Amino acid sequence: MQAFDRTIPINTSVLEQESSFTFGSAPNSNDTSLETTEQENTLTVEDSRRLRRMKSNRESARRSRMRKRIHLEELGIQLDQLQAQNHDLRTQLRSVLSRSSLVRQENKRLQIEALLFKKRLDEAQTLLIINRLHRVNNVPQNFQAFRRGQVSALASLIV
Repeated sequence: MQAFDRTIPINTSVLEQESSFTFGSAPNSNDTSLETTEQENTLTVEDSRRLRRMKSNRESARRSRMRKRIHLEELGIQLDQLQAQNHDLRTQLRSVLSRSSLVRQENKRLQIEALLFKKRLDEAQTLLIINRLHRVNNVPQNFQAFRRGQVSALASLIV
């Protein structure tokens, strides 16, 4: 950094030699000192512009590093939040899968129970029909017409 802070020395003898090549007149010491002062001012203006640019660039780089640091901190915070959210979602998923498994087991149990009840109901209906047919067959002879009607009604239930 210090290399940029030093001034550039001006070789005045070279400047004086260049000014001696004017046409038709001898070198004037006032002209030479005036030209030297102008060049010193020019170099000083260029140096100050260069120094201002360097300072501006350093400040811009500092701001850029600051923005980058802030952005990285924000990304770190966002990463932590997303990891926590991911953990919560995984926990919820495990809970839902566990409950789903329990519901499926309960559903299978209820389906088996429903099949057993249907089988018992079918057996009860069969016994009921047999009992009714048995009673119809035991009806006295004078209720023969009634009995035929009941048997056909029972037969329609069976089919």
